[in-house]
Amino acid sequence: MMNYKQYMSDNNIVIDRIVAISNTGPLISVFQSGRIDLLKIYFSLIYITASELNELEKHVWSKEIHTLIDEKLIIVIEHLTKLEKESSIQIAKKIAKHSASGSTDWREHLPEAEAIALMAQMSDLWADVILLDERSAREVANELNLSVIGFPGLLLRAGFDRILTRNEILQILRICQQCGTHYSNHLIETIVKLMESEK
Repeated sequence: MMNYKQYMSDNNIVIDRIVAISNTGPLISVFQSGRIDLLKIYFSLIYITASELNELEKHVWSKEIHTLIDEKLIIVIEHLTKLEKESSIQIAKKIAKHSASGSTDWREHLPEAEAIALMAQMSDLWADVILLDERSAREVANELNLSVIGFPGLLLRAGFDRILTRNEILQILRICQQCGTHYSNHLIETIVKLMESEK
């Protein structure tokens, strides 16, 4: 079951909006760059866990996230099932052991692990994709054959749909960099080259 709702862009491109489960990273990038509109263009509903809500509030994005909750674009999953909690712990430990992980303490990876566990359990949320930026978490999610996209990938999709220009994408990623998000120069150059190849 897909929960598609269509969006008509200014360029007369019809976009099927989908349901997602998100970790905090992509949402923080959205807030940093002021591009909440991209969430509304591409997603009909986004689920986050209570621990991720707590992380966003700690990162001073309380107003932004609660506005989206009030608008019913974002729904907070307050309680995980016993199976989802157990799976989250195992996934968090896997992320912590990954060579690209920024911390070996698995507890620090629980928020993204909970998002992955929700997606992997294929519950009645009917999510089509999981939003993840952190490399170690993305690779663990890929091992579970989950459909994954990060904020840079979302920008690239918006570029291909002619919603964003190459320069706008570059500016957005640079803003996130300046705000402390770890998007490498190599990643940014790769995104720009992919955009140029579409010309």
